[in-house]
Amino acid sequence: MEEERTLNTTYEISNLEGDQIAIFVKQGTITPEMAEALRRITSQKAVVAKLEEEMENRQKDIDRIVEDQGRLRENMKALRGSAEEKALLQRYTKQLDDQETQLETLRKKIRETEDQRDKANEQLEKMIDELQIEATL
Repeated sequence: MEEERTLNTTYEISNLEGDQIAIFVKQGTITPEMAEALRRITSQKAVVAKLEEEMENRQKDIDRIVEDQGRLRENMKALRGSAEEKALLQRYTKQLDDQETQLETLRKKIRETEDQRDKANEQLEKMIDELQIEATL
């Protein structure tokens, strides 16, 4: 007596990678149209990931500037009463002012990138919601 059973495998669309899609196409598990839809989704995932990476990099820049500002403030405290105090204080004050401008710019870019990421993520979620896969493996 031969036993027959149906195997079901569930894949989470948001976790699919390009190589998995290629395997599905090769096996005939999904149609070329479905493969193209999945490729668009993986491409959109890459857009979201890139925007998140940009935000992380800008935050690292902010962290470095804040750390440097602490060093400058410590240097300014150490100068009190020294002969070079006035010239160095002007220099350090200028540096702090420039860094504050950089911080403002970086924070603005993070907010803008966050907005872009949120919109890209919404588009990704919409693409996933619109795609329904029923494949028999």
